[in-house]
Amino acid sequence: MIEQPQLFTEAMNLYGDRGVKFTMDELASRLCISKKTLYEMVRSKEDLFIQVIDFYFRGVADLQNTIHTDRNLSAIDKLKKLLCATPDFVIRKVHLHELKMSYPNAFKVLDDKLRLGWDKTFSVLDQAKAEGSVREIDNHLFSKIYASAIEEVILSNENEILLTFRQQQEQIVDLLLFGICKN
Repeated sequence: MIEQPQLFTEAMNLYGDRGVKFTMDELASRLCISKKTLYEMVRSKEDLFIQVIDFYFRGVADLQNTIHTDRNLSAIDKLKKLLCATPDFVIRKVHLHELKMSYPNAFKVLDDKLRLGWDKTFSVLDQAKAEGSVREIDNHLFSKIYASAIEEVILSNENEILLTFRQQQEQIVDLLLFGICKN
């Protein structure tokens, strides 16, 4: 029997290559299982997307938990790492649009996870404020600015990008935490 991580990883690979246009037959073929077996694991293609999103964000939560509990990191170092705690998986603008249009329930799950998963980051941000490492700011405004910048990176024209997503994400975090002024 195929394991869920293998199923979800292969589904993410197909999604990365083809967006929502890949077929369940293609996924079953890549996994060397029958389509019937695949449908015993997921009820529908939208259910597959929802489970893949949950799998992806469990990976994010695992990364965040490791960072959050690391007593060797300062609050600022934790913030930097938390804000860059995303597994390596490229999301493309066209794929997000396709997901939103074709599988609205899955897109809502994704959108909710992106908007609501800030508890650990906010607690570290509050710790940094208490230590005096960060000035008083509104946590939700901070999250909106970060999310807007990340969304712009995802939605930008991919052919013009000279930096990887991870590099752009790190620069966004650096700008948010340290600004553009030299010390």
